Amino acid sequence: MAGVLPRGDRLPSLTGLRFLLAGVVLAGHVLTLGRFFEDQGVYEAADASSMASAAAVSSFFLLSGFVLAWNASPADTALRFWRRRLVKIFPNHVVTWTLMLGLLMVTGTAALLPVPDPGLGEAVRNLLLVHAWVPDMADFSSVNPVTWSISCEAFFYLLFALLIRPVHALPARLLWPVIALVAGLVVTMPLVAMAVTDEAAPGSWSPLSTERWWLIYFFPPVRLLEFILGVVLARAVQLGRWPTLRLRWPLLALAGVFAARPQLPEEYVWGAATCLPVAALIPVIATRDIEGRGSWLGRRGLVVLGEASFALYMVHFPVLYAIRVQLDQRTFDTVIATALSLVVSALCVAVSLLLWRGVEMPMMRHFARPRAGSAPTAHPVPDGQTAPMPQEDPTP
Repeated sequence: MAGVLPRGDRLPSLTGLRFLLAGVVLAGHVLTLGRFFEDQGVYEAADASSMASAAAVSSFFLLSGFVLAWNASPADTALRFWRRRLVKIFPNHVVTWTLMLGLLMVTGTAALLPVPDPGLGEAVRNLLLVHAWVPDMADFSSVNPVTWSISCEAFFYLLFALLIRPVHALPARLLWPVIALVAGLVVTMPLVAMAVTDEAAPGSWSPLSTERWWLIYFFPPVRLLEFILGVVLARAVQLGRWPTLRLRWPLLALAGVFAARPQLPEEYVWGAATCLPVAALIPVIATRDIEGRGSWLGRRGLVVLGEASFALYMVHFPVLYAIRVQLDQRTFDTVIATALSLVVSALCVAVSLLLWRGVEMPMMRHFARPRAGSAPTAHPVPDGQTAPMPQEDPTP
């Protein structure tokens, strides 16, 4: 299949999918962190939103690996790849980090944050995107809490130049054994975490201890497995080793996992249970684009929103925080709270489009590539300019 399309094809349906995933995270945060509803039963019914948000983050990690590998170009270099990733991530991150820190300083309260206001160390580690490596909620949930997933992505990008060559060197016959191995590791990691970490203390606010939750959900080397799975799946599609599969089957599998949520151990709710159905879904959607069949996900409006999905992921928490502070402790009846949630969500999307057009796009246009005539650097690696962001990262 790799010869059907030129390298670097954007696979528009995957770009549209990015907006849907960011929308899932946004909806979950508006509902559970916005606290607009006076009916507490709404929050009890919304417990499943944590699994949906976790599935969206897992999907972002898979997509990131898939699209980076799909866009692999032998003419690229490690330094150029890292430069593009830096320019893609840091401008939005610095803007939203500054905005969120300013809000915290002005308000003097962490109304939505699950931890106290960040100290200097936590703020600096968050700015440098190394905070997901620290098993302390004061770090991995500091400042703009969703950036823990961007901390993971930064780690993935550093390793990508080393990962892609062995993946490209794999004989086609070994792709499926490698896919099975990585998938097996993904679903095994919660068991490992259960074996090496303590249970949550009696009466704890969370069913998982902080150490166990961090190891399963936030620790970059554990989430690297999903990224690698995305990389190998892209290679399987490129080499025509992905089987013909109807879209309904991975969707039914995903729906079945969500239906089984009450019976799942809590350790599997945070991505491991939904990873494999999503891992099957992404190549199916990509294959439809490759074969020219496309999908509604590839419509221009959704593609534009998908391009702005990283900005939406990064800016929605500061916007939600600012609104919640203005409302103080006020809650509303179900009709008004629902309308308010929709307005806040629309506002987040509008602000994200401004951030994308005003910051992300100009920075990418002016600084993502070296000036004409600059000498290339050795060590070719893929072109990841169009890689999806969780983001991300994605990401709650």
